[in-house]
Amino acid sequence: MALKDLSPRQMVQITAAWLDPERERPRLMSLKRCAPLLDDIEAAHDGILKSHRRQKKANDELAEIQRKQVATDQLHDRKARGAHAVLTGFADLADDPEDAAIYLEIRDQLFADGLKFISASYSDEAGEVKLARDRLTPESKAALKALPTPGGNLLKAVQAWFAAGDELGKLDAQRVHLEAQDRQEPVDPRGGQLRARNRWIKVVRSVLQMLELEAADAETTRRLLAPLQRETAKAERRRSSGKAEPGAEESATPGDAGADEPTIDAGAQVAGVD
Repeated sequence: MALKDLSPRQMVQITAAWLDPERERPRLMSLKRCAPLLDDIEAAHDGILKSHRRQKKANDELAEIQRKQVATDQLHDRKARGAHAVLTGFADLADDPEDAAIYLEIRDQLFADGLKFISASYSDEAGEVKLARDRLTPESKAALKALPTPGGNLLKAVQAWFAAGDELGKLDAQRVHLEAQDRQEPVDPRGGQLRARNRWIKVVRSVLQMLELEAADAETTRRLLAPLQRETAKAERRRSSGKAEPGAEESATPGDAGADEPTIDAGAQVAGVD
């Protein structure tokens, strides 16, 4: 059974048992070849936890940005459609052709290409807002302020649209920056996780190799191997069923942690071990 098939959850389960003073740590400390590896076991265990926390934090941050983008885009589109419709409506309702022309001119200042931009990307929507704000004249702003809307006036609604577009631009920049951080590893976007996994596998292989050289009693060997045998058996069943856990089955570095693993047996009988 290859150690690389273990998920991060299973890895920390195994080394947590080895590090726990109430479980298997005293047994490791009693073995002269295994005791010096305890610092390495702790470092490998912490590496898996930290890489998982970093990835979870990045995923949570990205999910929060995307949630804000959706809500802000809804406000942006609603205000834009409303402003376009109100200006068109006032032009239709105006009995004075000059008034109608003013409303249509303001509409065209704000919406040079109609409402096509509301189906564009978030960054494009943000860019369109900058252009629309620049096109709007002081006279047009005064006219918008004179047009009533529920809760205020049309200038207030247009400013809310502009603000939503600006926010979309900021959020998109945050998303791009966060995704760029994930791509800093040229080979694997989750390079930190892969390094942590490889380090953990190396350390566990070392423990198994040292354990083979120890003249430990059967109970000590059985207890130390129990967590590993239990989790690798689960991984084997999962592999057989075709249900892979996230983080498992990643390739180790060639010639590194994934090759020539010691046999996880040592004659131990672990049935019924918790």
